[in-house]
Amino acid sequence: MTTSDRTVLITGGTSGLGRECARALAADPRWTVVVTGRDADRARAEAATIGARGMALDLGALTSVAHFADELGRGGLPPLRALVCNAGLQFTQRSYTEDGVEATFGVNHLGHLALVQALLDDLIAPARIVFVSSGTHDPDQFTGMPHPLETNVHRLAYPPEPTESAQRDGRRRYTTSKLANVQTTYELARQLRARGITVNAFDPGLMPGTGLARDAGAAAQLLWRTVARGLVLLPGVNTPRRSGADLARLVTDPALAEVTGQYFVGHTAKPSSKASYDRAAQHALYTDSLELLGELTR
Repeated sequence: MTTSDRTVLITGGTSGLGRECARALAADPRWTVVVTGRDADRARAEAATIGARGMALDLGALTSVAHFADELGRGGLPPLRALVCNAGLQFTQRSYTEDGVEATFGVNHLGHLALVQALLDDLIAPARIVFVSSGTHDPDQFTGMPHPLETNVHRLAYPPEPTESAQRDGRRRYTTSKLANVQTTYELARQLRARGITVNAFDPGLMPGTGLARDAGAAAQLLWRTVARGLVLLPGVNTPRRSGADLARLVTDPALAEVTGQYFVGHTAKPSSKASYDRAAQHALYTDSLELLGELTR
């Protein structure tokens, strides 16, 4: 019987893309799969149905990130070989984290960066990190979403009052956070290459039926869960299971063992947005974010 000799952590792994990625990985007995959710009981219950382990993690609370990293390290699990930064939220009204940071930026970018930093010493090479981004980060793609903001970390964390509708403001902050995920991918890929850790980004495509629109109104949520699922017949629109398998491949495929600093759409590495390749912007986002994390945890 094959026994597990490696661990993969998937944030937001109790539903949608994360759950399907976890399901695919848990089918391989060599992997111990850990998924996270904000509610501990639900995370454990959902994880058990797919052969994974569930743990509580709130990426909008830096104390929760620190506690989680400590608990994972003391859990007696096989070596941590992969981290999938999948959890993501989109708000239709201005919201803030427990630490007082705008919630889309705080969860989708800052919380994941804090988690990566907290787990770096636990990642045993060869190891892989994958950030789940979105094609909506690229203004040159027709997605119907507002273009990302061009601004600094402080104004993303503590934004002024919106000058557009709350819904559009929330969507713009989502696309901005997805750009930040790609920029962070490229910066970390350069920094961690020498440590035997690869870092790539993944665009799952549009996935009707997932929980991303949980903050929308009841009618919009119903359409997203039902009618919109018929869109999977169109190019670039996927089921969570299909995209989950593609995401799992970035963790397991031996052919990708040394591939780093790439943006994958399904099985294929493709160019990301023009703005995402600005090295000065990548470095500024990374260093300024670390500085902000230091301020918030002092």
